[in-house]
Amino acid sequence: MTDFSAWLDGTAARVFALCATLFVLMNAGAIALVVAKRDRGLVNRWTARWLAANLALVGAGLGVPVAAKVVRLTVDAFAASKSLPLPADQEPEQQQITPPPPRR
Repeated sequence: MTDFSAWLDGTAARVFALCATLFVLMNAGAIALVVAKRDRGLVNRWTARWLAANLALVGAGLGVPVAAKVVRLTVDAFAASKSLPLPADQEPEQQQITPPPPRR
């Protein structure tokens, strides 16, 4: 499971870095374009698309690492429960849960 966890961590880090880089480049480019053109019509035409792209980048940049962490914790929890030792006197097929003794 460590290979899978390492892959998840690496993928989440790459997605975050890519989204952060694109976010900075896109916004710097938009600011430079508005300053160079000095056209308010440009701002009015492109604000909706710019906002949608920003929201998509922020959502992916934060959502993918959070989802990867949740998946990793879930996989690690199931892996830990599967690796618990069985009692020595019982075979896996015959293992039963015994109720606690009655209280007096």
